[in-house]
Formats: sequence, C-alpha cells, structure tokens
Amino acid sequence: MRQSTRRAVAELNAQREYTQDASDAVALLARTSHASAFAPGALPPMALRRIAEAGRLAPSLYNTQPVRFVIVRDRAAYAKLRAGCNKSRDTFMKARGVFATLNKRLKNPAFVRGLERQRAGDVLPEHGYAIVTLHDDRLTESVEAASCALMAMQLEATALGLASALCSWTRGLSFQKEMVAMLGVPAGYKPFTSLIVGAPLAPLVPSEKQRRPFDDAVTWL
Repeated sequence: MRQSTRRAVAELNAQREYTQDASDAVALLARTSHASAFAPGALPPMALRRIAEAGRLAPSLYNTQPVRFVIVRDRAAYAKLRAGCNKSRDTFMKARGVFATLNKRLKNPAFVRGLERQRAGDVLPEHGYAIVTLHDDRLTESVEAASCALMAMQLEATALGLASALCSWTRGLSFQKEMVAMLGVPAGYKPFTSLIVGAPLAPLVPSEKQRRPFDDAVTWL
C-alpha cells in the first residue's frame, strides 16, 4: 500500500468516533466497483426488491420523488434491453461528430477515450438483471434525485454481496419506441442511467482504489 494511501486511511480512522462495520457507507464503497461480467445463476430471494427499495427511499428535493424504477428480470426482456442499449451506443457513435458541435465534452480527450472503450462488444453484461431508472423530465431536480437513487441502490447491491455496474446507454432508449413500450415509460418520464446487478465472479472484498489524494480532492474552509 502506498504511503499516501496508508496516511489517508490512518487519518480517516482517527476521525471516526464509531466502529466501522459491514454496513458502513465507506466500507461498502471499498467493496464496490464496476463489474464488466457476472456469474450465471439466480439472485438471492428478494434481492432485487431490496435494491429497488433503497432507490425508492433515496432523498429528493422537496420530496417530489420524480423517479420510477423498472426491474428487468425476465431473460427475454433482458435480451431485448441488451439489444436496445447496443443500438443506443451504435447510433451515438455514428452521429458523434454532430453531437460534438453541441456538447464540448465530446472533444475532451479523456471523454473520447472513455467512449472508445465502449465501442465494441455488448453494453450490458450477460447474466445480469437491470433496474432501469426513469426520471420525470418535467422537474429540474429529477436528475439529482435519480443519481441519489442509483448510488443508494448500488450500495445496497454491494451490501447483499452482489456485483453491479452503471449503464448510461439506457438514456438513449427514449428514442426507441419499442423500448419505451416494453418498459412502460409513463408520460413525461425518460429512461435515465440504469443499475445492472448480478452474481459476482468472485466474492466482493475491499480493494485499494486509484483515487486522488484526500487533500487534493477536499478543501477545508
């Protein structure tokens, strides 16, 4: 472990006035990472319900609750969702030059490298289960609320010992009528980033993450 990492961990432990356990948010984050593949097999009973419940209980401004969830567990429906996300990705890649005139991020080298990593293969891993997040596009706070819900759900998935990954390509499903119909998207709502969960290939264990130093990321006033 790097000296800077050891120092950061020591400082964090020194600041705590409670005993860390497996349900501690920081402990869960240490075991949470982006899963690119899942092991085959069914999930524990009620797991998907508990994960969606975490999203439902996530906070929203003025408690407007502008978020809905669609749990895709049927294998045929998941296969259609995978195809829809691939189509969303492929369409975007073909028209990337047009979008770049409207979005400066598409000219950022780091952003472009991230896109290139997703150019080939299937967007959604095999053997996964999807929780598609829908946000009320009529409310300005819906994006923040959906983001809070996604984080809450991912932490709950980790607490249950499940692997997970976030997929933003489901946002493009808004332009696919057949996908909107399959998901039953209510009027005024749009698909947002989704959480994909599945059985891990190996048990989830805390790992050292490549993160910028604490003093670089945090400013005290």
